[in-house]
Amino acid sequence: MVSRNTTETTDRLVGCAGLRGQPLRDPEDRRSPRRAHPRTNLAAFLVNSAERRPDRPAVVLDGATTSYAELDRASARAAALLRASGVRPGDRVGLLLPNVPAFPVLYYAVLRAGAVVVPMNPLLKEREVAYHLDDSGSCLLFAPLGAEEALRGAVAAEVPCIAVPDRGLDDLLAGHHPEPELIARDPADTAVILYTSGTTGRPKGAELTHDNLIRNTEITRTTLLGLTEDDVVLGALPLFHAFGQVVGLNCAVAAGACLTLLPRFDPARALEIIERDRVTAFLGVPTMYGTMLLTGRDPGGTASLRVCVSGVLRCRWRSCTPSKRPSAAPSWKATACPKPHPSPASTTRTAPADPAPSAPRSSASSSACSTRTAPRWPTAGRARSPSAGTTS
Repeated sequence: MVSRNTTETTDRLVGCAGLRGQPLRDPEDRRSPRRAHPRTNLAAFLVNSAERRPDRPAVVLDGATTSYAELDRASARAAALLRASGVRPGDRVGLLLPNVPAFPVLYYAVLRAGAVVVPMNPLLKEREVAYHLDDSGSCLLFAPLGAEEALRGAVAAEVPCIAVPDRGLDDLLAGHHPEPELIARDPADTAVILYTSGTTGRPKGAELTHDNLIRNTEITRTTLLGLTEDDVVLGALPLFHAFGQVVGLNCAVAAGACLTLLPRFDPARALEIIERDRVTAFLGVPTMYGTMLLTGRDPGGTASLRVCVSGVLRCRWRSCTPSKRPSAAPSWKATACPKPHPSPASTTRTAPADPAPSAPRSSASSSACSTRTAPRWPTAGRARSPSAGTTS
């Protein structure tokens, strides 16, 4: 079941002309100039960053770097592949991929071709893949080479499946010349369909518009993260999820920052990448922070971090023991929301301070955020893992 999520007023959007059709417009739009909106495309973030700093690293995986110029060119070639495969503006295209460079290439390729991205969890089973493809009306699926569940699901849904090799998209894109043109879309046109986890029933697809994602990305990038072209973001959250996709991928690309990818989260590996790539922005959920605290690694390798963001649940900073904090380690001021909030809770590093007891929990209403100062790296044996904090 696909439901629409849009920033446009309800009197402007009166329905859909089928899963693969364009939204029906109120006839009054033609006679009301004040309702006219400029055409747009979420993929313009990539094009603009590639023009500003073409040689800037855009995506890093295991030391292999893709520049913004290379990412933009690969995306344009993939758009040509899509058109050669019969994909037209408004069509749905499924992406069932882990956090690898092929994901942003195909994500922006689908958008620049005027189509709609349908990100899917790579761990879905055959029946689930078939349901997502059928419910969204997808006409094509990209999945890792050898992903049998994805292939069988595509066959069951009668949707063509293109296998993406582990080594990348070079072989698939051979012979396709870049198509730099961005297909202009109405701000209220669907850009991405994100599916819920389906814990209370069948997964539901939420249609996110170009305007919705553009505004969300710009607000998050500027007010929450403060990202610039010199930042490095750790992409450890799954890109098929709203958190990793908007706050990670889109914000990094919009800022012209570097996104260093981790296909499957591992706390020790994440800390290695933070130190190796001098990561400045980390995005995660409480359990990720908890497992990294329990590794017992020297915190010196995380000195490059400028901002950390935690979503889904409150970080239980009481698990950190102030008396065990190294005297030279910086403290952290954590802002955590008791209930779900439009923006994830953020943590920003403050100046080093002497060990002190944590501030008492705020007695404010649940709609307000509480703040407390907590140490950054407690002794592994004294830390407790957060009780919950998994992504949906």
